Amino acid sequence: MTDPAVSAPAARPGPVGDGPSGTPPAAPGQGGAGAAPRGRRTAPGVPPRVRRHLPAALVLLGYALLVLTGTTTSSIGIGHLRQDPAAPLGTQVGDPSWIRSDEYNAFTPIDLSIMATGGAPTLSALGERADVVHRFPSDGPLETLVYFDATLLRAATVLPDAMVFAAHWWLPVVVLLLALPRWFRQTGHSGRLGWLAGLLVVLSPSVAWWSMQPVQLLAWTVAGSSLLLTAAERWAQGSRVLAALAAAGSGLLLAGLPSAYIPWALVLGLPVLVASVLHVLTAPGRTWATRVVPVAAAGLVAAVLGLGTLWENRAGLQALLGTVYPGSRRSAGEAQPLGMLLGAPGLGALQDGDPVGTNASELSSSFTVAFVWALVLLAGGAAASLRLRREALPAVVVGVSGLALLAWCTVSTGTPGEHVPLLNRITAPRAAQVVGVLGVLLVAMLLSRLPRPSWALAGLSALACGGVTAYAVSSLRATSLPQTSLAGVALAALGVAVVVLAVSRAPHRTWPVVLAAALALVPVARANPVLVGLGDLRASSSARYLAQAGDAARAAGQVWASDSVAIDVVMLANGVPSLSGLQRSGPDRQQWERLDPSGTFRSSWNRGGGYLPFAFREGGPLEITDNGFDSTVVTVDPCALAATFPELSHVVSGQAFTGPCLTAERTLLWGGVEHTVYRVG
Repeated sequence: MTDPAVSAPAARPGPVGDGPSGTPPAAPGQGGAGAAPRGRRTAPGVPPRVRRHLPAALVLLGYALLVLTGTTTSSIGIGHLRQDPAAPLGTQVGDPSWIRSDEYNAFTPIDLSIMATGGAPTLSALGERADVVHRFPSDGPLETLVYFDATLLRAATVLPDAMVFAAHWWLPVVVLLLALPRWFRQTGHSGRLGWLAGLLVVLSPSVAWWSMQPVQLLAWTVAGSSLLLTAAERWAQGSRVLAALAAAGSGLLLAGLPSAYIPWALVLGLPVLVASVLHVLTAPGRTWATRVVPVAAAGLVAAVLGLGTLWENRAGLQALLGTVYPGSRRSAGEAQPLGMLLGAPGLGALQDGDPVGTNASELSSSFTVAFVWALVLLAGGAAASLRLRREALPAVVVGVSGLALLAWCTVSTGTPGEHVPLLNRITAPRAAQVVGVLGVLLVAMLLSRLPRPSWALAGLSALACGGVTAYAVSSLRATSLPQTSLAGVALAALGVAVVVLAVSRAPHRTWPVVLAAALALVPVARANPVLVGLGDLRASSSARYLAQAGDAARAAGQVWASDSVAIDVVMLANGVPSLSGLQRSGPDRQQWERLDPSGTFRSSWNRGGGYLPFAFREGGPLEITDNGFDSTVVTVDPCALAATFPELSHVVSGQAFTGPCLTAERTLLWGGVEHTVYRVG
């Protein structure tokens, strides 16, 4: 079979959503590669070039509008991050989501801190650098390239903060939506179904309730894999310069694969990367040199940049791996409740109230029901036409990876499971939350290459997926989501059945994609607020004061400390160096040993990925405790803290202190509470 990527200088690209030669891949018995599928019609009067680029143009237009208006779905407008919750600043539609505390207390303040400092964020001075686990550069030249998206935040020194933040916020979504259809076409699948997959991933409940982390982790790998395929195509066509540029770009994007939440990044990104490499290496009609050189070139760039970035951050990584939590944690496979695993279409009830016995983030998942859809398609006789050949490799890789991850969250493995590499770093509930992403990719690939299902097979798929959804959502209603009505159960099942039937019967038409996206939006449409600007974290007088104080403290090498998480957040967001706040990688042992030289409390402060609140108590002894996971509380006399850390210049507290080392300097209103800023010395 001829490789569509190199077969045809003569074949012009077709409309977006088509196969690589301009039409969906022909199924056996349906004519040649140029045969249009049954039921497909060309819109009269719409030029093919316009149809081809219209979806991408709409995405870019939407992105431009969001950036220009500074609009995001951040929850930083929550009450405790307002100067006066009764008089919030800026424009916000909808209520902030309290469960997204990592977003409004950590991720977003870190981004705003980079914008304020023009360099590294002002995380707690007690923690090691957290560049890899939060994907931002401090001072390393390689990480500045690899984490280019965070480097762009430094543009806030010349551009409006709200615009820069919005550009960074939505960039992974735009990259995924633009890159995934192209990757589908390049691997011999339908670009239109690539759009379907991208939209279903972006609109997954786990994306909404986990602050878009799955998208952020997948987007760069998909884009890097697409550039790898482009490099191979250009190299085979003799365009050496373009091939080299594409390979370099691919290596740059892929170098950041092991960053942020690394377990999710690997289980979602590696299947796409492996499928892309195999697609290049098995290309027919090419010499081994033309196959291997692009992969080797991109791999070399990725290795140099990726390993170099990890080396630049070796201290932070060593600190994290040596922590009690999460460094020493090993997980085993564990069966998850069916409702949590397959109930994503019925999670709209989370928008109306908290679940019982858990929270929205822990309960959220992606559209794992796609595996049921794929299974019915294959079991229905279509598998016989999907020969195990080169075109099937991407689906095989994604399918096998998805089944392995699915098994991890459906089979309890016990202690032996703790020795399974990579998977033992991801807990079964976390696996259950994202495995549906691979299911969506798989079913979109199968529909791209299989014959169009008959009405009987499409109907069977719809009944199976609708029935499974009804049972899963009913299970949620009986346990975690009692606020779900019977009508809600029925509508969720009906919506899934309608989408499966429509897409199965018309996989290469646009309207089923639009229908699927519209119905997928329902469970998450109100999950997050719409925020214009940065609210009180930038516009309030308290924030402006702290921004000036942060500039002065950084210039003088000084640090602050507070006994309020809300104050810690606004200090971080405005670039104030601090002892309290966030320790997101692992501890800086030398700094902690200044505070706890005997190591009495080491098991409590040897933690990463978490929070570091202080509690001031005059005249009391030092005490360091933890919550068993990601929070370490330091109870200390502020003057004793000042004696230990001479660089401590200010303490902020809602308490009245009488210590001889403290002088009240001013009051600071935040979260509706008056805090006093004390000068130390």
